[in-house]
Amino acid sequence: MTEQSCVSVEILKEIPLFGDGDTLEGRLRNVKLKGFPDIKIYEKANFESIYLDSNEIKDYLHTPQQRVYKDHLMRIDSLFRIFFNQFGIDITNLDKAYDFIATSETGINTDWTIIPPIVERFFIPKTDNGQFDYSKIIGEELNEELKKRNLKINPEVYGLEYSSENGFFNLINDGSHRIHYGLENNGIGIIQISNMTPGFPYYAVPQRYNVKIFNTREEAINLPETKIHILESPGHKDLYRLFPSGGIKSGNVRPQ
Repeated sequence: MTEQSCVSVEILKEIPLFGDGDTLEGRLRNVKLKGFPDIKIYEKANFESIYLDSNEIKDYLHTPQQRVYKDHLMRIDSLFRIFFNQFGIDITNLDKAYDFIATSETGINTDWTIIPPIVERFFIPKTDNGQFDYSKIIGEELNEELKKRNLKINPEVYGLEYSSENGFFNLINDGSHRIHYGLENNGIGIIQISNMTPGFPYYAVPQRYNVKIFNTREEAINLPETKIHILESPGHKDLYRLFPSGGIKSGNVRPQ
């Protein structure tokens, strides 16, 4: 993986967010799970475009990981300026998605699709003790796979705060650095997805938006992990959603 900033952009295609044909909605309906390639997690889901101001980001959203990196935020700022100066496109408030070629500072060209950050809205029940009760939303197919591999729910799940008054969580799936960039710059537009294929919850536990900034990933590499997977390893990544081109979450130019 390269860690080079994007210095120029060539837009190949504009993609409407919703509707028929080649749209972001259509692409998202084909998103699969890493460990269950036959499952289309958003095949029959509902999609909504929402704009959140800085205060709403903190109050409305949950995060899978409570850290971001300053070097990524700087790359996003550079990407924002390229899109805005070249095309008049505000990547913090996208009304379309875009297939594009990004050129790095050393001349490397890579293909990308930039999409609004993705947030899943879902209900998680809680136990009588007020803890997350994932056992009630893990479906039969996932349960059978866990039994075959002798895997269980990650015990760390039970030590986390259940931070929702009504049981619904709006959890960032893709674009966490762009969302934090939006928090620092008056807001951001997101795509909120609800009514996902049941039985396959998001892979990480939602936590309050209490994000800390580190200069680089290396600076935080020896600190305790803040992302808590809901399944024990090696099944902990099976529920990863495989997004179309990743949405260039940090502004890095890197191989797909």
